[in-house]
Amino acid sequence: MNQPQLTWEDSVWFSDIDDTLINTANLTTAGSESIRTVFQSCFGQEIAEKIQKNFQNVFNTLLFGHRRHTPADWEDFIKEKEAYDALVDQITNFQQEIKEQYGSIRRWSREVFIKIACDQEMLAVDPETIYEAGDAYWLQLSEKTELLPGVVELIHEIKRHNKPLFLVTGSDARLKLKSNGQFAYDPAYSETFKRQRIQLLREKGLEFNTVSIGDPEDKPHLDFFQKGVKAAEEHIGHPIDLSKAIMIGDGYPADLQVPKEQMGFGLVVLYQPGKQDTEVRDEHYVETGNLANISQFLR
Repeated sequence: MNQPQLTWEDSVWFSDIDDTLINTANLTTAGSESIRTVFQSCFGQEIAEKIQKNFQNVFNTLLFGHRRHTPADWEDFIKEKEAYDALVDQITNFQQEIKEQYGSIRRWSREVFIKIACDQEMLAVDPETIYEAGDAYWLQLSEKTELLPGVVELIHEIKRHNKPLFLVTGSDARLKLKSNGQFAYDPAYSETFKRQRIQLLREKGLEFNTVSIGDPEDKPHLDFFQKGVKAAEEHIGHPIDLSKAIMIGDGYPADLQVPKEQMGFGLVVLYQPGKQDTEVRDEHYVETGNLANISQFLR
């Protein structure tokens, strides 16, 4: 099998953030503790613990589906696939108006997760409590965020070669519940919150040039990635040869399929937590459990 053939001199680096550079999924339990605290002050400990558990189940179900790359990946997980599809239907039902206006839903909205968690307990909850719980969740994640294995080493290597790193990240989907039961989406409002969260990552050692956020263009749509490339080109002042570009992400369909198959990126890298080795799938596609290992593929 042919190895990736890229040079440091020509390379341009792009990366997803959540669960690629930072451990967002691993901190969901900590974030849900903040949700529990908010609900305990309103509804008591027993209800709060149920909401927390339901929220975690919603997140884990969606994450499990996010990490299934092909239909074959679901062959041994029939019940999990049914649960995943049912959850996506629930999320979609809360965002029919958003889908009509923007063409797609905001799948990872924690406010929607909280609403579903409440509905599972038949708990009537006001929008303000949902917002407060969502704010508490993201604040906790921001405070406890840590970079994933190999990230600091890779960033230092990119910097040593004087190469840029551009972040392209999906929306945090900060949605607001309306009186008709639908959620409303204000792209500028949602992007402002995520931009603030990302800037805090510089204090954790995450050095980057620019960030492009999926509001309203979100992955896996082509316009999401084109927006990120355009921002990078504006930053460096000239067009980018995408055959020399590298994209890193934690989900192939969401983060890597479009760059590889439609845009012709020179290399896409799938980060898989816990993976012990680094595998070359083809000359343009690598899987690894430690991002520091990517540098071995550049000359």
